[in-house]
This record gives sequence, structure tokens and C-alpha cells, in this order.
Amino acid sequence: MSQIDGAESEFRVHVVDADPVTRILLTEILGDRGFDVLCVSSVAAYEALDHEAPTLGALIVDSDIGGGITGFEVARYARRLNPAVPVIFLSNAHRDSVEKFGVPGAAHVTKPFDPDLLIIILRELAADRR
Repeated sequence: MSQIDGAESEFRVHVVDADPVTRILLTEILGDRGFDVLCVSSVAAYEALDHEAPTLGALIVDSDIGGGITGFEVARYARRLNPAVPVIFLSNAHRDSVEKFGVPGAAHVTKPFDPDLLIIILRELAADRR
């Protein structure tokens, strides 16, 4: 049974993570809950954001995405394109590091993560956009 209440299906979640297993897991978990999900590696992050930023509901990004860039850089780039985009760091990094180097107002979910916590955060964000 789908858990879509309408808000999620119109809420675009952009995930940037170097780990293909995490990308697949998040695509399945968020997609099963009705979210519109795009998962990319660090290599495709900027190009995807150039196209997605205006309609982006949230950015989920690891602080360490490889490819010569950091998740912090990607998050700051997303905020330059869309200052209102919510950012969630899904990371092994310590919360203090995320707060110091991340973007203002970003949330932090520690890996390994509880999918239900991530869903709660995203549902609140989606509800706030209505």
C-alpha cells in the first residue's frame, strides 16, 4: 500500500552520494513512500542541480561525496541556485563538522541512518511547502 498523501508525490528530493548502495537504498525507500527522487553521484551533482534547483523540494547530500568535491560545496551551490532549498546532510561526519562547514539551517542525519527519521523530516518539509 502506498503511503502517498499528495505532498510527497510533488516533492522532488535530490540525493547526492558517492556510494551506489546508498543511492539505490534511498531511491527505493523514498520512492516507496511516494517521493519524486533523483539520485546522482558526485560527478553528476552540479549538472543535475543546474536543471533541478528551481523545483527542488530538498537536497540530501553526504559530506564526503568524492570526485574532488565535498557535499558542503554541492550544498552551497544548491543554495546559490535556490536559497530556500532545504539541505539534509546524511553523513558519517560529526554534527559539529556539518554545522561548521555546511550551510545555515541544514539538518544532519548520521549514517548509518534510520530511514523512518529521514521520512519524517522529508514529510514535514513537504507539508510546509503546501
